[in-house]
Amino acid sequence: MTQNLLNTLFTGPLDIVGDVHGEIDPLMSLMHQLGYKENGQHPDDRRLIFVGDLTDRGPDSLAVVQLVKELLSAERAQCVLGNHELNLLMNQHKYDNRWFYGQEFSEDGYVVPQKLANPSDQKQIIDFFQSLPIALRRDELQVVHACWDADMVEHLQNSDDVLTLHDEHVDQIENSFDDSFTDPVDQSLAHQNMNPIKLLTSGPEERIEEPVYAAGKWRNEQRVSWWTEYEGTFCVFGHYSIPDGKPRGNASSFCIDYGVGKRWTERRAGKTKGFDLKLAALRWPEKMVVFDEGQSTLI
Repeated sequence: MTQNLLNTLFTGPLDIVGDVHGEIDPLMSLMHQLGYKENGQHPDDRRLIFVGDLTDRGPDSLAVVQLVKELLSAERAQCVLGNHELNLLMNQHKYDNRWFYGQEFSEDGYVVPQKLANPSDQKQIIDFFQSLPIALRRDELQVVHACWDADMVEHLQNSDDVLTLHDEHVDQIENSFDDSFTDPVDQSLAHQNMNPIKLLTSGPEERIEEPVYAAGKWRNEQRVSWWTEYEGTFCVFGHYSIPDGKPRGNASSFCIDYGVGKRWTERRAGKTKGFDLKLAALRWPEKMVVFDEGQSTLI
């Protein structure tokens, strides 16, 4: 188990990698662009930080998890838990995590090529995910998967078990409902916004007037752009895919998820390079974004 669900970030220069989503080849390419060897060594003693969502959608979640696990064991990387990892820890069968259960994933009649997990893989993956913290921080920088909320982060201080802390808050939230609080959408939003594990790994949500269909189901809630109001220590996060390339964040925050999780849709269309959906890393302290195909830009 991890010592604490809130851990201390490495010292020194870092490369903070966005949501990988099973895309092992872009990850290996990005590491090369950043100057890392396959074993995670870097000539300038830089180290890697992963913002979570290692799995699902892409072709080889197994290889991504194995690589990141080896990098962590060698103390050449750190990783926080994302909502996709949390789903697997909670044994929640989702639209795009069927690979974990040995099942094919298809969309619009197209079977997405993926390596499927067996029972041995499943156990190793769950054991690894149970060791991951929810948040990392040091004096001038902090990393979380979806949302930094100072009050919610403090709940992590004295806990080393993500499921126990999650379930404790589920019970507290349920017990807070009175006889007048019966609307299922309101109850769902309470569980999302008042549970530190849910809020930090998948962000705050709000009700929408008309339901929308997304990721295999109808939804009555939408994400909230929490970063527009955020002030504090610089925070790097993922989760909010930005395939249009328009950064999400403000002077105190930056999203490093450039949508590589949907790259299979570009490959299906015949593209082999020059992808619009990218894997990226934010170099710290340089504040430079480096992409898996070699482009870079300052934020």
